[in-house]
Amino acid sequence: MEQPKANTPETISLLDLILVLAKRWRFIFLFTGVFMILVVLFSLYTLKMPSDSPYNPLPNVYKPEVKIRLQDSASSDTLSALLQNSDLGIFAGLAQGSGSGSQSADLAQALLKGNTLVDQLAREFNFIEKYNLFKYPVTEARELITTAIKSDFQNSTGILTISYEDIDPGFATQILNRALDLLEERFKNLTLERVTSKRDFLTERISEVERDLKNAQNKLIDFQKKNGIVDIETQAQLQIEEIASLNAKIVALEMELQSLRQYRRPEDPQILRVEQDLKLNHQLLEMKKTGFNIFSSENIPTSQLPEISATYLNLRRDLAIHETVFSSLRQQLETTKLEEADDSKKFQIIERAEVPERKYKPSRGKLCIITSVSAFFLAIFISFIMEYSERVKQDPLESKKLTAIKEHLSLKRNKK
Repeated sequence: MEQPKANTPETISLLDLILVLAKRWRFIFLFTGVFMILVVLFSLYTLKMPSDSPYNPLPNVYKPEVKIRLQDSASSDTLSALLQNSDLGIFAGLAQGSGSGSQSADLAQALLKGNTLVDQLAREFNFIEKYNLFKYPVTEARELITTAIKSDFQNSTGILTISYEDIDPGFATQILNRALDLLEERFKNLTLERVTSKRDFLTERISEVERDLKNAQNKLIDFQKKNGIVDIETQAQLQIEEIASLNAKIVALEMELQSLRQYRRPEDPQILRVEQDLKLNHQLLEMKKTGFNIFSSENIPTSQLPEISATYLNLRRDLAIHETVFSSLRQQLETTKLEEADDSKKFQIIERAEVPERKYKPSRGKLCIITSVSAFFLAIFISFIMEYSERVKQDPLESKKLTAIKEHLSLKRNKK
C-alpha cells in the first residue's frame, strides 16, 4: 500500500508571473491606454473650461507674490555699541538678542493671519457675496483668506515672501497688494507703540533710580562729614605713618631723658624741657588713637578704623551700583528716542505683486503621467486577480469554497 505524500508548501515561480503578464498583455495595455485617453480628455476639458465655472473640477490657480525686507533698526546697534563700551556686558548681549529679524518676521506673519487684517480684507473685497457665504459668513471668509495666503521667511536675507492663491489672477493681485498695505500700517503702528511704551517705562524708571542715587549720595556725604573722611585709603595710610613717627620721636626723647638724668639734677631746665616734650608727644599720640571732635583729616580713631572703612566701602559700593544702573538706563532712553525718531524702515517693500501670466498649478502633464503609471500597475494587479479566479474555478475544492463564500455573502438566502 502506497504511503500518502507529505504536503509541501507551494512556491511561486518567476516564470509563472511572467506567464500571467504574457497571457494578459492585451488587457494591460488596453486598460492603461483607455485610462490615458480619459485623463488627457479630462485635462483638456479642465483647460478649456473657464476657471470660475462650477463644472471645472481642476481650474488654473495663480499665485502672485510680494517681497518684504524686515531688518533691525540702527538704534539697536547703537545701544549694543554703547553698552559694550560700558561695564554692562550682559546688557549688551540682551540688546543684541532683543531685535532679531526673525522676531519681526514672526510679528508680520501673526498680523497677516490675524482676524483684524483678515476681516478688513473680507469686508473690502465683499467675500460674503462673492463666494455666497451665508451659513457662517465671518468664519468661512476667514478660512478662505488664511488658506489662500502663504508666507515664507528667509532668516539669512531677512526677506519675507507673501503670496495669495486664487483662480482669478487679477483678484489675487489686488487682494495681496491691499493686504501688504494693511500689514505695513499695522506693523508700523505696533512698532511705534512698543517704542513709545518703552520710552515711558524708561523715563519712569530713571526717575526712581535717580531718587535712589541721590539718597545714596546723601548717605555717603553725611557719613564722610560725621567721620571726617575725604579719602579713606590716603587718610589711613597718613595716620599710620604719623603714629609711627610719634612713636619713634617718643623713644628718642625717652633715651635722651635717661641720658640727661645720669649727670644732671632733676630740676635742670634741659631735663624739664625734655620731660615736657615727652608729655606732649604722649598726649598727641593718644589723641591720634582716639580721634578729634573737630572736622579734619586726622579725626578717624585708630580703634574704629576697620569698622568705619567697611561701612564707607559699602556706601561707596551702593553708590557705584546706582550710578551704573542710572547710566545704563539713560543710554537706553537716548537710544529709544533715536529709534522713535529714526526714519529708516524696518518694514521695506522690495517687490509689490504683479498679475501673473502663468498659472501656479495644476500641472496637467504630471497628472497624466502619474495617472497612466498608476493605471498600468492597477491593470497588472487586476490581471493577477483574474488569473487566480480562473484557477479557482478549475479546482473543484476551491470552487466549492468560493460558492460557499458567495452564499454566505448573498443577501438572498434560501429558507429551509
